[in-house]
Amino acid sequence: MTASAAQSPAAPAASEEALAAGAVPSMPLAAALRWLVHALLYLLVLLTAVRAVGTMPTGYLVTLWALLAALVSVYSIGARRDAQRRRRAGAHDGAGAWSALVHLIPTMLLWVAALMLSPDALWIAFAVDFAVLYALPWAGGIAALLVVTVTAVLAHAGWAAGATTVAGMIGPGMGALVALGVVAAVRALQGEIRQRTILAERLLATQRQLAEREREAATAAERERIARELHDTVAQSSLSVQLLLDAAQNASQQGDDQRAAQLREQARGAAVRTTAQARRLVDEDVPAVDPAQLRGALETLIHDAAVTTNARVQLRWELEADAQQRITPRTARTIVRLVQGLLANAVHHADASRIAVSLSAQEDVLVDVVDDGLGIPDDEPDGMGLRTARARARSLGGSLTIESTAGSGTAVQVRLPLPLPDSTTPTEATA
Repeated sequence: MTASAAQSPAAPAASEEALAAGAVPSMPLAAALRWLVHALLYLLVLLTAVRAVGTMPTGYLVTLWALLAALVSVYSIGARRDAQRRRRAGAHDGAGAWSALVHLIPTMLLWVAALMLSPDALWIAFAVDFAVLYALPWAGGIAALLVVTVTAVLAHAGWAAGATTVAGMIGPGMGALVALGVVAAVRALQGEIRQRTILAERLLATQRQLAEREREAATAAERERIARELHDTVAQSSLSVQLLLDAAQNASQQGDDQRAAQLREQARGAAVRTTAQARRLVDEDVPAVDPAQLRGALETLIHDAAVTTNARVQLRWELEADAQQRITPRTARTIVRLVQGLLANAVHHADASRIAVSLSAQEDVLVDVVDDGLGIPDDEPDGMGLRTARARARSLGGSLTIESTAGSGTAVQVRLPLPLPDSTTPTEATA
C-alpha cells in the first residue's frame, strides 16, 4: 500500500515550491480508498479465522490463525513503511510504486499458505486484488492480479478434488475484474483531481503575484504623487523663502532697511504657507481650486515669483467666461500646480529677463509658459519639474510640448481637454 493505516487523510494546498518540485497534495479520494482496502483485508481475514472455528482440528486452527496474524502484521508494517518512503519522496497517494513488493510478496505467500489449510481463505483473494492494484504501478499490479486470480482458481480446484467448476473460475475472475474496474476509475478520478489542484494552485500563485504587482504599482503611484506635491509645493515654497531671505540680506547690505523688512515679512508668509502645505500633504488633504478663483490663484503665483527674480513676470488671461465655467475644480487645481512648477523652472533655471504665463481656451484649455532665458540643450533630459508637469497633463488626458533652443528661451505648452467628463478617475484624484 502507499500509506499506513495510522496516517490520517489530508488534502492541504500544495505550495508553489512543492509544485515546482513536482510534488502534489494528498487526495481525499485516495485516502478513502486506502482505508477501504485496509478494512476489506482485515475484515476478510477475520471472517476466514472465525469460519475456521469448529471445522478443523485444533492444531490446524492454531496454525491458520498464526499465518493470518503474520499476514496482517507483514501487510500493516510494510504498508506503513512504504507510505513513509513515498511521503519523503513526494509521491502522491495511489500513484503505485515498485517498493510495495517488499511487503506484498510476503503477504501473498502467507495468503497462499493459509489457503492450503482452509478453503475460506479464498475470500481474502478479493482484498489482495485491491491491494496489489492500488499499491503497484499498472504493469506490476495487473501481473500480480493475474497471479492472485490463477492461484485462487487452482486452490478452488484443489479443494474441489480437482473438479474445477464454472463458478470456481468465474468467482475469482469476477472479483479481479471488479477490483480492476474500481481501481482504474479511482486512479483516473485522482488524476483529474490532481490536475485541477495543480491548476488551482498555479492560479492562486498568479493571483498572489498580480496582487503584489498591484500593491507595488499603488506604492509607486503614491510615491510619484508625493514627489509631485513636494516638488510643486513644499520644495518651491522653501526655495522662495531662501531667495526672499537672500534678497532681504542684500537690501540690508545696501542700506534699504524698509525693503529688507518687507522681504523678510514675505519670507515669513512663504514659510507659513510651506508649513500648511506640508501639513496638508501629510494629511492627504490637497484641496481643489474653485474655477472662479483660478485667476486670483495664478496672480498670487506670479507675484510670488516676481519678488524672487529680476525677470519681469506677467500673466496673460485670455480665458473667456464660458470656458472658465466649464473648468472643473480638479482641473483648476491641476492648472495651478502646472503653472507653479513651470514658473519655478523658469525662475530658477532659465536666467530669463521676461517670463510670460498665459491661459486660454479653444477646443482645449491651453497653458503656456514662455521665457527668453538660456533654453534647454537638445541632449539634456527632462528634469523633475518637466516630468512632473508631463505626468499631471497625462493624468487628465492632456499633453505637454516643449519648444526650446539653447540661448533662445523656452516655450512650454500644456493642452488639457475641455470640457472634461463629470466623473473623475482615481488618477485624476491624485493629480
